[in-house]
Amino acid sequence: MSAERENLADELVDQLVATDLDWQDLVRAYPKTSLVLALVGGFVLGRARGTTIVAGLATYTADTLADNINEFLGEEVL
Repeated sequence: MSAERENLADELVDQLVATDLDWQDLVRAYPKTSLVLALVGGFVLGRARGTTIVAGLATYTADTLADNINEFLGEEVL
């Protein structure tokens, strides 16, 4: 994953979760509840924005594949 993509993901998580909240400890303390909330949230998000999410994932996958092919070949082909 490129540094730009990692920064974007970090910024998104920072906007969604309060900085003083230690969500990793919460997940460790309540794993079943965390799993259920993630499933429900994913279902609701998928129902509301499913096609957009699939398009974004397809774009990300194609971009990553092109980057890896270019890196493997040592030149900008794609």
